[in-house]
Amino acid sequence: MKLIKILVLSLFGVLFFNSFGYTGQVQVKISGKGAVNDSTIKAGEPVSMDIYIENDSLFTGFSLGFALTSPDIKKVIHVSDKGNGLNKNGDVKGYNGWQDKSIWNYGGVFVVERDWDGKLPELLGFGGLCIQREYKPHKLQKCLSFDLIIPTPGTITVDSSFYPPGGTWLFAAPKPGATQTPQWGGPYTYKVIK
Repeated sequence: MKLIKILVLSLFGVLFFNSFGYTGQVQVKISGKGAVNDSTIKAGEPVSMDIYIENDSLFTGFSLGFALTSPDIKKVIHVSDKGNGLNKNGDVKGYNGWQDKSIWNYGGVFVVERDWDGKLPELLGFGGLCIQREYKPHKLQKCLSFDLIIPTPGTITVDSSFYPPGGTWLFAAPKPGATQTPQWGGPYTYKVIK
């Protein structure tokens, strides 16, 4: 399965290298017990970093990556929910058709945990393919999330990132070589308080 993930994500880089224009958007919002407000997180409480996506075209593949960094926080705790997420630990989840194979039917949403060990900086990638289906347009909605606990006060940032072998953010159109880059609303910086 791991080899399949690497091959699929490599395929994105080879088949969909030429990017044109922008489509849709990607935003991050926080929720859960640790979310004090839109920009503040309570240390020691679980918080969900929710990835909202809007799509305005038909696509057959996607690749997104996110980095979690901080100038003063050294580690985070990934909230375990084994068997209930997209990854083995269960801290990465999908919603609105991203949790199963109903949209990304070639293996579901792939989660690439290149550096997802609790020590900042963290790097998390996502990819997916539709085979004989299409990812249809939709309004801004929660599609992915990752759950964590930030044990100490400070600041933490979620930003877009590249990860190997995906290499770039993209939504791939049905025509080979036709891709678009979604607009990114970040980086998102949160204050973590006691």
